[in-house]
Amino acid sequence: MADDALKPGGTRDRGDDSDVFVALVRSAIIIALVLLPSLGMLRQTPRIVQFAAVVAAVYTLALFVSRLAGRWLPLQRPLATGVDLLLCTAAIIGWPDQTQVLFQVYYIVVIVAAMWFGRRGAVITAAMAMASFVAAEQYLARAELSSLEVLKLLLFYGAPVLLILALVSSYVLRARERERARGLRLAHELQLARTMQHDMLPEELPEAEGYELAVRLEVAREVSGDLYGFLPVTEGTMLVWVADVAGKSVHGMMHVSMLYSHLRAAALEGLAPAAIADRVNRGCYDALQPSSFASVFITQLHLVTGRLTYTNCGHPPPLLLRGGTTDDVLRLYTNTPLVGVTTEPGYLQLSTQMRPGDVLVSTTDGVQEARAPDGRMFEDEGLIEALSRMPGASAAEVATEVVRTVREFSRGPLRDDAIVAVVRRVG
Repeated sequence: MADDALKPGGTRDRGDDSDVFVALVRSAIIIALVLLPSLGMLRQTPRIVQFAAVVAAVYTLALFVSRLAGRWLPLQRPLATGVDLLLCTAAIIGWPDQTQVLFQVYYIVVIVAAMWFGRRGAVITAAMAMASFVAAEQYLARAELSSLEVLKLLLFYGAPVLLILALVSSYVLRARERERARGLRLAHELQLARTMQHDMLPEELPEAEGYELAVRLEVAREVSGDLYGFLPVTEGTMLVWVADVAGKSVHGMMHVSMLYSHLRAAALEGLAPAAIADRVNRGCYDALQPSSFASVFITQLHLVTGRLTYTNCGHPPPLLLRGGTTDDVLRLYTNTPLVGVTTEPGYLQLSTQMRPGDVLVSTTDGVQEARAPDGRMFEDEGLIEALSRMPGASAAEVATEVVRTVREFSRGPLRDDAIVAVVRRVG
């Protein structure tokens, strides 16, 4: 970060209220100097202190007026630093018996300079403070101090600490600014990722005569690497997919976006699920290498006949509940690999019949891998147990209850993203 990036009129955000805070502190000091100059013992304020207090008061008033007008004073912060040094130096001259206490005010001025101007400005301010202190001591001694005596005074009152403080505080504050900038960049990335995800997920599920559709998405972090889709391909065919992409934030969302684009494009061409998976794998393989991958379940539903044609690319097997109960459960898997791990995956597809009353429940691994406080995992057994309590429930009720049960099992927020997508064929 450049030193001048912190100056008013530079690249620093002008919403910084530190000037106002410093002005308020200065106002308090002016009142203390004028009204209570010596530990509660009222006495006449020295003229040089009166002069410095008037200068500081005029500057502070001008600052408040300019801030009310929404403007900055020319050279606002350099002027503020000069005024504060003048005020402190005048106080040392006016009350030499309080030099030990008043010298410490220079420390505050240096810290503020580090915040405003960075390392270079803080060091320059520390040097100016020492020069002002020397000038005050020479004035009090009528310029009779030798160089050795001046050096002893500087050492006695802790002048070297000013330089150390300038370096350390500027380093700490600059590190804080870098963390703040990093946080702003991260927030921007997360907002971008949220926008991308919002654009990919359907706001409303399509109508499918004879079927109920429902989905619930639980996001463990700010954005999710999970993806779902309900896409009417023809008048009597709908493609349903659930996917989980390794990686989060914008980097992960770029992979999600790419996967979504290939899925949608291949689906609109009318390809079968295995052919869609192969197209997606070929399109995403290079970008996902070497450390990313995706699990995907793709099923093509013929609405009139209830025929399900599906392929499972390393995804947790969806459960087809015959009659909507767990007495007869069919796990839909095809023993084929994840997307992005090989150039020759050999995706297979299988078919089954979805009869009236059947319920298809598709999840991502955030459901099965949810953990209780004692370390137990939810797994398929927990999912089936939850589903066993809902015979005859609607698709929306099933999706909502599964998510509620998983959160109750975890006793808090989920550690991973989770999707519960439900298709129910009504009688």
